[in-house]
Amino acid sequence: MSIAIRPARARDRWERAFRFTAMAAAAQLGWVFVMGLLAGGQFLADAWPKWEPLAEWPVVPVPAWLTIAIGVVAAVAAVGMAVRRDATREVGVAFQDLMIGALLLGLLPLGLANVYAGVGVPEGELGRHWIAALVALIALAALVVRVGRAARGGRRP
Repeated sequence: MSIAIRPARARDRWERAFRFTAMAAAAQLGWVFVMGLLAGGQFLADAWPKWEPLAEWPVVPVPAWLTIAIGVVAAVAAVGMAVRRDATREVGVAFQDLMIGALLLGLLPLGLANVYAGVGVPEGELGRHWIAALVALIALAALVVRVGRAARGGRRP
């Protein structure tokens, strides 16, 4: 018996929507790194460039509304996955979605709020991206329910 978790394959529209939002969140993270490299290694507003920047920081900031929209779609998709009758019996797949949700949809918005502190908001305030982390709590709760249902479903005959 292998304990390796194979990459999950989306079985329905809710799983596809959730995985799409996870990829969109990962793309936001990638853009923050690209932006920082173009800005001379400057990743925060109060930091200084480490080398000659190609563009002034922030090059093209990730808008808060985009992060919030990704979080809302992910929450709806996660609830859709949790209430499905034919929920997955693969605990590994459900747990994998939970970890993706926690990292990309829960922690990433908090990091973006810190990166864009003072950008488009009054000086000293966090960016509005943190709202997506609150929305992600709904997604995480639904994903925990999904993991529980998958674990319980695996023991049934």
